[in-house]
Amino acid sequence: MNSMKVKIENVALMYVELPNAAVEQDIYELTELIRTANGEVRLQCTQKRNSLDPCTVVGKGKIDELKHAIELSEHDIDVVIFSCPLNSTQRAALAKQLERDVIDKIDLILDIFALRATSAEGKKQVELAQLSYNLATKPEGDFSRQGAGIGTRGPGETKLETNKRAVRERIYRLRRELKEIEKHRELTRKQRSENGMYTVALVGYTNAGKSTLFNRLTDAEAYADDKLFATLDTTVRRVKMPNGVEILMCDTVGFIKDLPHSLLEAFKSTLEEASRADLLLDVCDVSDENVVKHIEVTEQTLAELNTTASVIRVYNKCDKVKTTEYLGDATMNVSSVFVSALTGKNIDALTETIQKYVMDKYASLTLKAPHAESAKLLSELNKFGAQCQTVDYTDEHAVIRAVIAKNTFLPWQNILLFDMTNF
Repeated sequence: MNSMKVKIENVALMYVELPNAAVEQDIYELTELIRTANGEVRLQCTQKRNSLDPCTVVGKGKIDELKHAIELSEHDIDVVIFSCPLNSTQRAALAKQLERDVIDKIDLILDIFALRATSAEGKKQVELAQLSYNLATKPEGDFSRQGAGIGTRGPGETKLETNKRAVRERIYRLRRELKEIEKHRELTRKQRSENGMYTVALVGYTNAGKSTLFNRLTDAEAYADDKLFATLDTTVRRVKMPNGVEILMCDTVGFIKDLPHSLLEAFKSTLEEASRADLLLDVCDVSDENVVKHIEVTEQTLAELNTTASVIRVYNKCDKVKTTEYLGDATMNVSSVFVSALTGKNIDALTETIQKYVMDKYASLTLKAPHAESAKLLSELNKFGAQCQTVDYTDEHAVIRAVIAKNTFLPWQNILLFDMTNF
């Protein structure tokens, strides 16, 4: 295990309360994001505003108050984080007046993504999102800086020259490289589709416990932690259902309120694992008082991804609450299961619910073929993703019992011994 001590940065948080803001939820989420990025909130200021000041976001008096608090703080403040998006004019003015690095919530999310990216694709996606956002919102000479602190980290190996033309060229190359990766991913998806593999994707608000549930369902050891965006790269595993049918299960990146469009675009190929899935498990933290809002954010993000798959709402962490009743799903025609991925409570019930959806796509076949043709038949069945359960031999024939996706059973109609039956 790496025992290197991680430097905790001192952060001043400037929360701008706009009309209809969920103040407590927003501040808690920002604090958790900062903690995930190895920071600690040492100062916190808030200001109610009907609209943002075009130059400094908040009023001059509040800027003076924040600067004075930073100067008097017993901690050496490394960075000031604003809760709202900042443009290049605001960034330059605030950095000059506060004499500190100034970033916003989106910078913070991108910074966490840079920390979490492990695969080549993930690193390229994060770099593309960072450069695109920096190009649009940061002043000349500041948008491509790279370092070791919050808001300056990036997955690239070398510092890019602070030149907008160089950044645009890098963005173009990244998009081209990601297109190539996307082609390979699309080929893999096509092969899965041709093989009739049923795909289940775990989606939901960040830190709802998706990776812990994924590990519980697949016996995998995917990284999981009690932090926002603990998992970034998509993980896919084969899972055998109780009736013997094998499916694919995918763990995806978590969603969050106000997730920037540029980030959705950069992670389009990864998020398509969710948009192309046969079934979605919407995992939410039932112990979180903002669970309803989190569900709304997930539904909105899935709508942006144009998903059409059926949804099972999985209320995770039910071991932390006294009641497991939520009536909203009944009116939305959504199946729901209360589970605890940590303790394993009700996982069997969730597996049975998933199996019911899987069974709508699959059928059992009993086929017979001459001995000389049986090996070829088994090979063909395997090519089409059929899952053979038994092979019995008579004097003249091999009798094969298999499970196959309904949309691929047509080639076998002329050798069906019995009619197709559902499980």
